[in-house]
Amino acid sequence: MTDFGYGNFGDGGFSDMSTGGFQADVDGSQKPQQTRSSITPVTIKQVIQAVALGPDLDFRINNVELNMVRVIGVLRKVDTNASAVNLTIEDGSGSMEVRKWTDETASAAETEKYSSYLNQYVSVSGALKEFNNKKGIQQATVRPIVDHNQVIYHHLSAIAHHLKAQGLHARTKPEAENGLFVSENDGGNSLQDRVLQVINELTPSMQEGVPIQLIAQKVNATDDTVEHECQALVQSGKIYSGYDDSAFLALL
Repeated sequence: MTDFGYGNFGDGGFSDMSTGGFQADVDGSQKPQQTRSSITPVTIKQVIQAVALGPDLDFRINNVELNMVRVIGVLRKVDTNASAVNLTIEDGSGSMEVRKWTDETASAAETEKYSSYLNQYVSVSGALKEFNNKKGIQQATVRPIVDHNQVIYHHLSAIAHHLKAQGLHARTKPEAENGLFVSENDGGNSLQDRVLQVINELTPSMQEGVPIQLIAQKVNATDDTVEHECQALVQSGKIYSGYDDSAFLALL
């Protein structure tokens, strides 16, 4: 089954309606606040409701302090001015504006590019910031969604992160029983799968990105071959570039 980098949540935790599909921690202990430095999937409603920890500081959503987030929604409007292209995204939970700073020479090309995405699903990743008293995603990377399974995965992942932050745990089924998603490759042992597995495993300990050279050593492939697979994974929304274009991080 295709994995979009969010982990395996089985059937989304909704299989056992008698218990709500999840279980609560019962020790009554105070849950520590968590901090995430990787991109976290959220809904637009969560972005709107996020609470700033202070001027120029990160935001808090569901007891997790965040600086990098990802939303998936439909691009509804493209506005242009001399310094920026403003995109209006909605995902069913709310709508928000994403500002892409530009200059006069690049403005027309940027407008044409994003106008071609109108009324299509797009993935928006970037830093959660506040501008003119409005929360939004700055330094955003905007990509069209080419596989609509990504939309379902994103929202299930946002649910799972919310439950985990509240001390709740989504129940899972064995993957063989999960018939919710379209399967593209059930082998799970392709080079791309192995590259993704290495990046998933090393992302928590390599916050600046997992280098292509290290991935190549792990999967016994050439750097060029691994780079090609990484670019394919970026385009499918499973990983993103780190601080260096030759290193990558998983969407955890």
